[in-house]
Amino acid sequence: MKRTSFKQLAKTSLAVAGLVLITTQIASGVSASKLSIKPDATITIGFTLEPISLDISGVAGAAIPQVLLNNVYEGLLKIENSGLIVPGLAQSYSTSKNGLVYTFKLAKAKFHNGSALTSADVVWSFNRVLDPASTAVLPTQKKQFATVASITASNASTVVVTLKERDNNFLFNLTQRGGVIFKAGSTDLATKANGTGPFTFGVWNRGSSITLERNNAYRGTKALAKTVVFRYILDATALSNAILSGQIDIMSTVQKPELLSVFKGRKDLKIYSGTTNGEVTLGMNNSKAPFNNLKVRQAIRHAINKKALIKTAWAGYGLEIGSFVPPTDPWYVDLSKEYPYDVKLAKELLKKAGYPNGFSMTLDVPPAPYALASQEFIAASLAKVGIKATIKPVAWGEWLDRIFGKANYDMTIVAHVERSDMSVYANPGYYFRYNSAAYQALIKKASSARTPAAQAAALTKAAQLLSDDAASDWLWLLPNLQVAKKTITGFPVNAVGDAYSVAGIAKN
Repeated sequence: MKRTSFKQLAKTSLAVAGLVLITTQIASGVSASKLSIKPDATITIGFTLEPISLDISGVAGAAIPQVLLNNVYEGLLKIENSGLIVPGLAQSYSTSKNGLVYTFKLAKAKFHNGSALTSADVVWSFNRVLDPASTAVLPTQKKQFATVASITASNASTVVVTLKERDNNFLFNLTQRGGVIFKAGSTDLATKANGTGPFTFGVWNRGSSITLERNNAYRGTKALAKTVVFRYILDATALSNAILSGQIDIMSTVQKPELLSVFKGRKDLKIYSGTTNGEVTLGMNNSKAPFNNLKVRQAIRHAINKKALIKTAWAGYGLEIGSFVPPTDPWYVDLSKEYPYDVKLAKELLKKAGYPNGFSMTLDVPPAPYALASQEFIAASLAKVGIKATIKPVAWGEWLDRIFGKANYDMTIVAHVERSDMSVYANPGYYFRYNSAAYQALIKKASSARTPAAQAAALTKAAQLLSDDAASDWLWLLPNLQVAKKTITGFPVNAVGDAYSVAGIAKN
């Protein structure tokens, strides 16, 4: 077995997992350790979308891991804001020469209820994911760990994971929600959270906020703030007003970039721009007519002027990408010119597809600012080529159930924020209902590739195929725009995974 230290892991894990190093940014540019930290401080962070459940493994939606992952729950590994994979609940690990067997040595950790972490908890947590009959874990997480053949405990502090085949995404997947370690036998995950993280779950005022309290029994570096409040404000203007009036310390996402001008010149506030993996996606139901017709999907892509859309909906902030890959991935190729804005060509494609007079469809729009800001532009653009889009507002609960869960829709708008998530298009059951054997083969080839270069080559071809097939339309890549008080340091500037880690945030 080859032992890998976490110092070595920090140097190599990005290449192995197909990630790239992003420059670490300390908010305000000053290390919190050099300032006068207020250890009893309460820090309030403004978010837009509230979780509908605390079930981090069984309920979809980015809002759940955003508040719980790395804060309340932990995995064997975690990903830092720099993009590096570092220790979580694993103190060290080793891997076999063939890349199929991973042996993890556990750190001495305790759950919030006081019980000690053992290998039995890790085995129980992963067996939930691996159980093909279980509906308690999201299909996406099951698919991420589909290459795992078995997980066993050598002793109370050692876990051995054996893969069916080499999987270059395995380490990264361990850092996300599917890799969360629960206390064996945990129940009622929807309303209770017993983790090992630097914060304990406090109070959930539904419709308003979630409060986390510092875990003073935490094994590692203690959280710098005593209390962190995740405050949920759906209206973008109200969210901006909340930080202008001092109600919140950090506005985690600028939902109306056109409002940024009011923050410029303020002596007490600062604007931060980081990287994201948030592809604002115009999802089309590939299994349903007329969207099961390639020419129809291609016509839709030609019908939308992306530059004008970004300027209209997001004040010019954002990047055209042309496929489901952000520029921070090594396999990124600028495909934004593949489908130039061309109304005439869009009409010709619709005619060839058998829709010379267009057709009518429904555009389901969830309550996300980027979707609300772009809905009218998209409907008007489609109308120009003969497609009548009826805009239908959809609550998040309905969106997750009817659209994400059952694929009962025509077209929708949502941002996919997970990192290295091209594999979702390889799942015919995913709500896109895109079913391409060629694409699935490329994703499998990338996952088992023996070198980063081979992985990148396969994913580059996969991204091109997605674009050629117009499996969706990718409207723009969201920047990670935040506004914070200048007295606040240590918050994550980049969005590199599912978590919004708050242990390093301090009030000075």
